[in-house]
Amino acid sequence: MTDMIIQCVGAIIAVVGFGIVLRVPAKFLWWAGLDGGIGWLVYLTANRMLESPLLSTFLGAMVISAGAHLCARKFRTPVTMFLIPANMTLVPGAGMYRIVYYILQPRNELSMYYFQQTLQTAGMIALAMFVVNTALGNFHIKRENASKRDGENH
Repeated sequence: MTDMIIQCVGAIIAVVGFGIVLRVPAKFLWWAGLDGGIGWLVYLTANRMLESPLLSTFLGAMVISAGAHLCARKFRTPVTMFLIPANMTLVPGAGMYRIVYYILQPRNELSMYYFQQTLQTAGMIALAMFVVNTALGNFHIKRENASKRDGENH
């Protein structure tokens, strides 16, 4: 449990640092960091319970995407201010490194293994972002249509 807390604090700090590099405005940095830290906690918890890195990545990315959308609406700013830095915790950077490393070795079977694994992980992140964006976008559209109807009836 202590290890998970340390990793989540590290994730928050890493997201804030990445946000600084990306020039995210200071008032959004800790929100993005918190979003990334919570997403990493979901990933760690799901991976421990389900023992499925792909499903854990999907769930963590869903939480990060939902948090980014909530923050964007709260602060009336583009969702990318939170989504891009916060997702850094889940991006399969080590897998990408291993692909190149084994290409240079040349150990094609390991390179292909890590390529497939990295592609699946990136796909889970993209799918989670798509699902959350679609769900919240539809919710927002339905809410706008309902308020327009209510306005016409009065």
